[in-house]
Order: sequence, then C-alpha cells, then structure tokens
Amino acid sequence: MRQRSQARIGFTLVELLVVISIIALLVGILLPAISRARDNAMVGQSKSNIRNVRVASDMYMNDHNGRGWNGCPENLARGPEGEWTGLSAQFALIAWRNRYWTMQDGGLGGKMIIPPGIQPCETTGGRQWFVDLTTCNEIAQVVPYCYGEGLSVSPRGFARQGTYRFPNTRQLAEYMEDKCYNKVYWSPKDRVITRELQYCWDADGATCATALRGDVEGEYTVDIPFLMVPSTYAFSPPNMMNSYCYRKPKSSESPSDAFTDPMSIPGGFRQNTLAQCKFASNKTYLMEMHWLQNLTTNECGANWGDSSYSYHYPAGDDNASTWSYDGCYPHYFNASWRSSPIAAFCDGHVSEISAEIAEKHDYVVAGQNGSTGDVANYKGLWHRGVAGDLANGFFVECRSDWAQWSGHTHTAGGLTEGMDILAEN
Repeated sequence: MRQRSQARIGFTLVELLVVISIIALLVGILLPAISRARDNAMVGQSKSNIRNVRVASDMYMNDHNGRGWNGCPENLARGPEGEWTGLSAQFALIAWRNRYWTMQDGGLGGKMIIPPGIQPCETTGGRQWFVDLTTCNEIAQVVPYCYGEGLSVSPRGFARQGTYRFPNTRQLAEYMEDKCYNKVYWSPKDRVITRELQYCWDADGATCATALRGDVEGEYTVDIPFLMVPSTYAFSPPNMMNSYCYRKPKSSESPSDAFTDPMSIPGGFRQNTLAQCKFASNKTYLMEMHWLQNLTTNECGANWGDSSYSYHYPAGDDNASTWSYDGCYPHYFNASWRSSPIAAFCDGHVSEISAEIAEKHDYVVAGQNGSTGDVANYKGLWHRGVAGDLANGFFVECRSDWAQWSGHTHTAGGLTEGMDILAEN
C-alpha cells in the first residue's frame, strides 16, 4: 500500500531567510521614523515648556510695572544719593546690605527681610535659604551677568554666570505652581541636568540642595556652588539691564568703547521694558542654554579645558575649584554651527534658531557696517566689546567646531535696539 505523504512541517532555510530579511527591512524603515517622531515630540515639549516659563515671566512683569525680574536691586549702581556709582558690584552689595538688610520679629521668631538675588523655594522642613550676604561672595547670584573684568565681576571668578540662568527662582516660581523644581523649567533633552534632578522631583515643596547650601539631612545634594540648579532656559542678559550698556558702536569707535559696565552708570541695572523693544520678533527673550538640538557629539563638553575660566572643567564631584554633574558639563548653545536652540522671542513667538544662519546674519550686518576681519572693530549683531569676553564672546573658545556666534548673551543694542537674527529662519 502506498503511504500517504506527510504534510511538511516548518519553513525551509530560504523561506526563513526571506522572512528575516523582510522583518529587518521593516525595522530599518520604521526605526528612523520612530526616532524622528520621538525627537519631534521632545522638541514640541521643549517649546511648550519655554512658552510656559515665558508666560510666568509676563505675569511677573504685569505685577511689576512692565519690568522683568533680574534679581538685582534697581538702585545697586546708584545708591540712595548716587554714592554707589563706580563701586564694584560686591562693595555696592555690602552697602545695600548695611542699609536695607535687617531683622524683623515674626510669629516664629526672627526673620530676615528677603535679600536680592535668586531664591529657592522652601524645603520640606520649611527652611528658606538665601544668598550669603554676610560675606557677599555670591555676586553671581545677584547681578544678571558677571563680566571677566571691570566692576560687575564675581569675586570667585565665576565670569559669564549670573541670575539670567535662573528663571526658576522663587520670585517667578510663584507663577508656576510655586515650584522651583517644576519640570517645565528643564528641556526633556537636557539629560545631563535632569539625571540629577530626578531625585528632587518627587519631593513635596523642595528643590535639590546644592554645594553652597551644604548637605541637608534627607535631601539629595548637587555639587554646584549655587543655591539652585540652573534652568535649561536662560534669559538674555542684555535684556536684564539698561540697553545703554550694550549700545551699538558708532562707525568711528571700537566695540570695546561702546560697552559700559552697569555699575559705572546710575541706572545700569534699571532694565528697559518690552514695550521699548524695537525689533521684538528678532530679539530673543528666553533660550535653551545648552546644545540640545542636532547634538552630534557626546553630551559632555570635551573642550572645557580650553576655557580661560576653570570652573566648568568636568573634574567630577567634590572638587573645590570646579563643578559638574557627576563629572560631566554640557556644551553651551553656541558650541556648534549645527546647534539650533529653541527660543522665545520678545514678541512672544517660539521657534528654533539655527546657529549657522544666525552667524551668517551677523556677518551680513558686519559687512553692511564696513567691518573686516579685524575683530577689534567688528560691528555685527552680537557685541564684540563685552568686558572680559571680546572676540571669544560667550565661551566660543570651548566650541566643538568653527562656530562663532554669541547672540542672545551679547546682543549689540540690548533689548531696545538689538537683533539676534535678521528674520525668522
């Protein structure tokens, strides 16, 4: 009797290879699409975040006669009778403390009149931490921007730092659910910082303790010499002081002659209002401070050793001369021409700025002003005369490629006359 042929079980090797090839092809097609979708979602989240921070800042301005927060006493560069003009910011702050900083009795005992500068929200124990006005070592947490030389300098050498890095201060956090650690203050791509902050975000009313505040029992400590962890989004420093400080140089003067230290004029820290902004759609207000969009290198900056300021060296924790986030400090927004930070502009709209295009716009304006390759007389969109920075601008010496842009931090013309780009890109 002929035996019935049995049904074939399984696949042949060729069929299996065909199936595997099809699956691999589909994965190869889908993964980039999924990656792009995920990236677009994070970009959208960052735009939403910066818009919310901008709204909180606008609410603060509405409550303060149109002037934004800058952390610095408006009369610090003048004094009650003009006697502080020409002092260093440190000595002026000492004079301010001696005149205005007193003790008052309260229901829970002695309380201090709130000093200027960045202020973290209350901790879980109800404690409030302030800038140390006893030694006045924290100018970088009172003035909008610390210069490398002149009167508005940090006594600890923290040039290029200042209150412009802290829209998450308590004064503005009051408009953001009263949370200095609100996740809105950090971009989802700012992983260097958010890895540290993951230990704070579940706390009830607390922000991360920092090296300045010291170890607090039951709280996670971040090893940076500030009261708080800086936000991803930073104000434009020229917006936070009198625009005269960043005035555009005339055709006959060099940029360094057109820059004025805010402590050298009585109204140096009296900032202009947004209503006075001439180019509101071209001037940034808030911007991502780190290189997050189109990042093509390691998230830790590899060139900090080239900086003239050593405090960003990624030397790890417990190092008295530097600070980092577990041995890593990220690139800044202008580290590469590929960078395209998300920014909120003075007119309220939010978009990305291509560092490459913004740099080209700077060259166009410089050419219109008759500038050549002579940096000492270069008159573009960003100010080459900022004390202590000059040609290097804002950490340009630490860039990863040939980028040469310091808009936002060094806008020539300040809030009233300045532009960071010529048109939306």
